[in-house]
Amino acid sequence: MLLLLGACGPTEKATVRLRTLVAGEQAPARLELTDATGQQIVPDDALTVAGDCGWLPVHNWVSWWAAVQLARARDARVRDVTTGTDQFYSPGRLETSLAPGEYRLRAFKGLEYEVADTRFTVGAGEEVDVDLPLRRWIDMPAAGWLGADDHLHIPRPYRSFDLTILRWMAAEDLHVANLLQMGLAQDLHLTPQRVFGPRSVSSRGLRFVASGQENPRTHVAGHAIILGAHEYIDFPESYLAYERFFRSAADQGGIAGFAHWGLGGADEGLAVWAPRRLVDFVEVLGFGVPYYDSWYDLLDIGLRIAPTAGTDYPCSPYLPGRQRFYTRVEGEPTYESWLDGVERARTFVTNGPMLELEVAGSSIGGEVHLDGPSEVTVLGRVRFDPRRDDVRRLELVQAGAVVHRAGPPKRPGRLDLEVSLPLSGSTWLALRSAGSKIGETPLGGMQALREALFHLPRPAADDPFSGEGSILEDGSVRPSAAHTAPIWVFVEGTPTLAEQPTARAAAQRWLDLLARLESRFAPAAMAAMAGFPGRGDGLGAEDLERARGPLLDSIEATRAELAGIIEPSED
Repeated sequence: MLLLLGACGPTEKATVRLRTLVAGEQAPARLELTDATGQQIVPDDALTVAGDCGWLPVHNWVSWWAAVQLARARDARVRDVTTGTDQFYSPGRLETSLAPGEYRLRAFKGLEYEVADTRFTVGAGEEVDVDLPLRRWIDMPAAGWLGADDHLHIPRPYRSFDLTILRWMAAEDLHVANLLQMGLAQDLHLTPQRVFGPRSVSSRGLRFVASGQENPRTHVAGHAIILGAHEYIDFPESYLAYERFFRSAADQGGIAGFAHWGLGGADEGLAVWAPRRLVDFVEVLGFGVPYYDSWYDLLDIGLRIAPTAGTDYPCSPYLPGRQRFYTRVEGEPTYESWLDGVERARTFVTNGPMLELEVAGSSIGGEVHLDGPSEVTVLGRVRFDPRRDDVRRLELVQAGAVVHRAGPPKRPGRLDLEVSLPLSGSTWLALRSAGSKIGETPLGGMQALREALFHLPRPAADDPFSGEGSILEDGSVRPSAAHTAPIWVFVEGTPTLAEQPTARAAAQRWLDLLARLESRFAPAAMAAMAGFPGRGDGLGAEDLERARGPLLDSIEATRAELAGIIEPSED
């Protein structure tokens, strides 16, 4: 009798087919399945995904190591820290067995889709179809904008895994996924990519996966990112010669930038190499929070540097695309045309809200040329999903200062700004939005992140995590944030950006950073930088000694460039 109850009684499981649909067609998504007790369930046939943060580094990289990392890291269960729940990825259709009872299913698909939510009940032995339609609240690709994450650490040992990655990125509605091989001093490589350049690009429709690198990466000069280069670039014998890396990337058709807001050593790195136009982009949105100050200083001296965003998955707790940036792509969408859009700074960063900006008919990344001082019409707009973002204000930024503010919204999901702005000189204008995420777990303190980024002494005034204007104004919420690249305005007969007081103030800050970096390379001070512990950059005393001369030469060359802004020649 007990056997009969086990075979056909109330403990017999139901067969449930879960489908996520976009416009009636099956589509990948990230799902969360919860039973009546609150337990999260992950079906056996969910997509197994993998990332690696260098927990098992290998010396003198060999091609088969990526397979080891991938095998070790693959898992169907993923943790979403913004909801505090376990989730999984579906290719669009999954079949699983569930005990009789009540269930809740939620589906997520990036930033442009509403979160879908349904509840269902299954009985013993039933076969049940659960269809969950996903609805767009906005369609950015239709307007020529492709969303990207510039900072993912996912090994690629063989081409067949690319299909899984493409489905994974489709589930997050990411159009461009940049998979970065990490480097350390002394020829150490993590999350290997099997190939670089055009041969590394795998695509499916409007989705592209490509290999890049986070190399060089040091606590002395920051973590650099190179995208689009035709081969992996590495100079272990001169690992602190970032200039050599950046010039090699440009020669190969790639672009170069800095991760982590340009902080944690990258502020000094930016001071050395950005003023000589060797840097194309800076991540200004990462780890769940925005930080713009260092980037503003670069813009103020006339440097066209694109804002980008990335998750640093899985080295940060965020899933791919949680913060991303959009690029306006001209012509046929390809990885190469996307790179061109980033290099031209036709970008905006976001963790939810979508921005539009127009100045005198010119759009994000463009230029406005005026015959003389005059007024220009500025049109700005933020659109957002009011169930996920509480956008409270929309701000027009001119040369680093807010000159106009609109908000809070008068209608759900949209806030507009229109202003006639008098301009007496050349400048840059950008748009940003600010608010809070809705229904997410609190972000909490940033002490662990501060300790991970800053390993060398720095003045208290340089700590962006504390005080007025902190990188995180309120640790109890998760910020909702978005920011456009500038539109550049040139007014005939007026000083250039580099000749204005704001440029002189920014240049002085970079000069101060150069002096600080130079002091660290004084013979008596260098020992404090060597032997960085743990999974750090591996810099040793010999590496620093080899770098000293070339780095001091680079500092001197940049100092001369900045001195021309501080004290322009009479010619």
